[in-house]
Amino acid sequence: MIAMKKSLLFAFCAMQLSVFAQQDFQFSQTMANPYLFNPAAGGMMNVGEVSLGNRMQWMKVDGRPTTTYASIVSQIKTGNKASVLDELSTAGKSFYSSPQRTIGNKHVLGARMYNDRIGPFTKNAIQASYAYHLPLTKTINMGVGLGLGWSNFAIDQSKISLGTPGDQAYQNYFAATKNQNYLDINAGLVVYNDVFFFGFSGTQLGNTKARINEVESESNLGRHYYFSGAYRFKLGTDYAVEPLAQLKLTKNAPLSYDIGARFHYQRFGWLALSYRSQSAASIGFGINVFKHFRVSYAYEVGLGGTRTFGSGAHEVQLGFIFGHRRNMEKEFKQDEKEKEKQGEKVEEAPKGN
Repeated sequence: MIAMKKSLLFAFCAMQLSVFAQQDFQFSQTMANPYLFNPAAGGMMNVGEVSLGNRMQWMKVDGRPTTTYASIVSQIKTGNKASVLDELSTAGKSFYSSPQRTIGNKHVLGARMYNDRIGPFTKNAIQASYAYHLPLTKTINMGVGLGLGWSNFAIDQSKISLGTPGDQAYQNYFAATKNQNYLDINAGLVVYNDVFFFGFSGTQLGNTKARINEVESESNLGRHYYFSGAYRFKLGTDYAVEPLAQLKLTKNAPLSYDIGARFHYQRFGWLALSYRSQSAASIGFGINVFKHFRVSYAYEVGLGGTRTFGSGAHEVQLGFIFGHRRNMEKEFKQDEKEKEKQGEKVEEAPKGN
């Protein structure tokens, strides 16, 4: 009887683990930070970016899906370059225009960390990345990137309710080990300019087998593949519309896609609408404020069967950009030296008769 309980318990948890592991964390406004799903998608602009985000889904449900992340990415200086980041001339401005994607050779370093929770299951991850970008043509750039890091998948026993309190089969099977550590590998490619973006990436490429208390299940922390694209059309001098789409592929899971559009105003604010295949629709907005900050929010409502789980999802993302800081003191000193040299040349010049 104990053996049967043990088998049934393992089969149930393996099934739940498979469902959880094959759903990578998601955000409605993916273009607000494409680096989250693609290690090649950082450094497309000549600024560094720090981002924080939180998504809370099914607010009325205990154990609701919740994701929190942080990321930082920037080009790095190589060779004799004075600086690879632009000077941010936003003095006296409450709002600023989004920096443009640029063409050129770039070395990009980044890092991200996140916590993803649903019911008793939790995934924590931290990852560093490197990407190299180079021009394909005078107006189009391409980049490839690789991310490596550590991930931990865990089961919180305090959130598991047993039909029989103190069930000995459960205690024997899960008491010793409640989490799994593994190497996490992501890779990606981007092709872009300031008008369009295309990206292809893969996450959880190690395809690690799920193990519970040293017993290997038939479930995998499966590979996820993302195809993303966007194109911005100008509508006069102040407005633009940017259709976008993301296709998600995972083994043994239905094909999933997001389609939508962002409506831009003077490159410093946007309104976004999106639809996720057979599950959700969302509306959101974003704005660049206080010289260096970006704030975006989205509300997502469930469609079809997901509506039965409660109210929708709330997403908040905060961003900060940084660039090359001018050394004004050094520039003043250089100007003084130039003036002194010019004065010496005037004094040394021969006087006419």
